[in-house]
Amino acid sequence: MSFLLPSALVFGAIAVVATIAAHFITRSRPRPEPLPTARFVPDRPLRARARTLSLADLALLMLRLAAIAALAAAVAAPIPTAVRGRVLRVFAVDQSRAVARIGEVRDSLRAIARTGDFVLAFDTSASVVSSARLDSLAVSPATGSLSTALTAAIGMAARATAHADSVELVIVSAFAGEEMDDATRRIRESWPGRIRLVPVARATPSTVAIRVESLVPADDPIIAAIALAGLRGAPGSIRLVRGQPSSNDSLWARSADRVLLHWPATSSDASWPARDRVDTVGAVTSTATLVARLPRVWNVDPSGGQPVARWIDGEPAAAERPVGDGCLRDVAILLDPASDLTLRPAFRSFLQGLLGPCGGGRSSTPLPTEVLDSLRGAGPLVPSSVLRDPHETTSPWTAWLLGVGALLLIVELAARRHQTVDT
Repeated sequence: MSFLLPSALVFGAIAVVATIAAHFITRSRPRPEPLPTARFVPDRPLRARARTLSLADLALLMLRLAAIAALAAAVAAPIPTAVRGRVLRVFAVDQSRAVARIGEVRDSLRAIARTGDFVLAFDTSASVVSSARLDSLAVSPATGSLSTALTAAIGMAARATAHADSVELVIVSAFAGEEMDDATRRIRESWPGRIRLVPVARATPSTVAIRVESLVPADDPIIAAIALAGLRGAPGSIRLVRGQPSSNDSLWARSADRVLLHWPATSSDASWPARDRVDTVGAVTSTATLVARLPRVWNVDPSGGQPVARWIDGEPAAAERPVGDGCLRDVAILLDPASDLTLRPAFRSFLQGLLGPCGGGRSSTPLPTEVLDSLRGAGPLVPSSVLRDPHETTSPWTAWLLGVGALLLIVELAARRHQTVDT
């Protein structure tokens, strides 16, 4: 057993010592001595009564000491200590598009996992996987995120501190270069121990020739830019829609590696609400930055998908959300059809970021050895006491101890009153 606030026990011990000391100080009375003036008192019986209290009663002393001990223990908040020596493992298993074979991930997990361990499956998000659902793991078309995996695993480890004496993190992943971002190192530094890394085979990205198919007239400014880039053709992996997408367009996008690019030509072709005041933004960024006076006429819901382009002030200018095995990419950039902006090289560079596959371009480049070593770290396993947050952890016995302490005080008060009446 351990305590969230051990200092409360120290103060409780001081209170116990003070109570015992008070008992020994008041347990005996001074020897009576006659007063010199007693001879002037009339010689008649005294009828006055006086009530006296003494801590000499051992039962009262025991009640007070028990009440103090119960209240001090309640404030100290005892928590059960896990079985000593038991190691709990929290697994973060990769199911992103970087994994070549999900069966290898399952086999690696079964080889080292034990009953009671926690399993998290991750790509761009993380979720708990029970042992019954382990066979249902499948490779996701989304990009993996080691930052997401570490954040979820550390949070799970902190919540599972009561189940073991120490905790170990295990990451089963392809460890592709695309799975690490700028936040990964900082998140890793928050874990005070080593991490076991279990690599699995990386998927080799298939080479998909990007071609844009469209029923839009050839004089459309977007089609003109695509034609100059040499990316127009049919059938293609990207379908450009300048009006409202039809049900056939949505059905087409549900196939793997297909992108439905919805780029409204007019304000009436968009499903977003109009802004109260149209402003002019000087730049928008995807994989490249396009500097131009672009009108911003719609309010794009930031929860409508993963942003793939942003205005200069950070608001989403284009967002992508999955549709079946493909995706829908909405672009909230209104272009002037009379402008030559789309014919400039800068626009074609910006356009490349909107014509990539779902989830962005894939990279099978492995993480360098020095990066893997920094993720792995060194040192012993992390004790569960280090992960426990005293501000969030609650004791299951505090309420009971407070109730016992209050009951003992009530009993002590009743016993003291009873003794006073009998005196």
